[in-house]
Amino acid sequence: MAEDDGVDREKRVRGFPIAREGFIFILPSLFLSIIFLLMKFTILFILTGICFLFFLFFFRNPKRFSHAGHDIFISPADGKIIEIKKNATDEMLTGEHERISIFMSLASVHVNRAPCEGTISKVLHKKGAFALAFKKDIDKENERNYILIDHQGIKILIVQIAGFLARRITSYVKEKDSVKRGDPIGIVAFGSRVDIYIPKGYESMVSLNERVKAGVTPLAKKREP
Repeated sequence: MAEDDGVDREKRVRGFPIAREGFIFILPSLFLSIIFLLMKFTILFILTGICFLFFLFFFRNPKRFSHAGHDIFISPADGKIIEIKKNATDEMLTGEHERISIFMSLASVHVNRAPCEGTISKVLHKKGAFALAFKKDIDKENERNYILIDHQGIKILIVQIAGFLARRITSYVKEKDSVKRGDPIGIVAFGSRVDIYIPKGYESMVSLNERVKAGVTPLAKKREP
């Protein structure tokens, strides 16, 4: 499910170390662990305490900053590069682009960030399946959220893709919003995948199986003339 409640992105991510979406899981597990502790139900206390710590870890929002040059796109997601497709196409774009696919595991930070500054020209949510993130063609089959950024006249497409466990996509942006590089643009709960489409004239700076950090890792740069 995609949603946008207009809450300021800075407050969501940079103003608090835990993503707001996590409190629906964190608070109940904390409450139950306290209750079980007071009732001296040791096993239940340990189990709910583990759940509390897991949710606290999963929805963490560390501060991020990149020292990369302003003409460099940075990674929109934490995780592992599982595919780099040179001549990818998508109905949201014109012509061929380079698609970089990032798999987010349960251990990844799941807040997604803008790879560059620009204006949000389109946000589109599409319903679909919840297949495993490694399955071929999940970018066309699974539930997903498209975020199209207009950056100095070129289009950068971010696709948040739901997976087998990740069944909640939250968008922090809406059309006509202005974003800075590294601004939070959404979250995909409980792992899955984020794709970014790089336009012609740029080249990727990452390799297959490399691990990247949202808002930090340089992802693509302009090609040399």
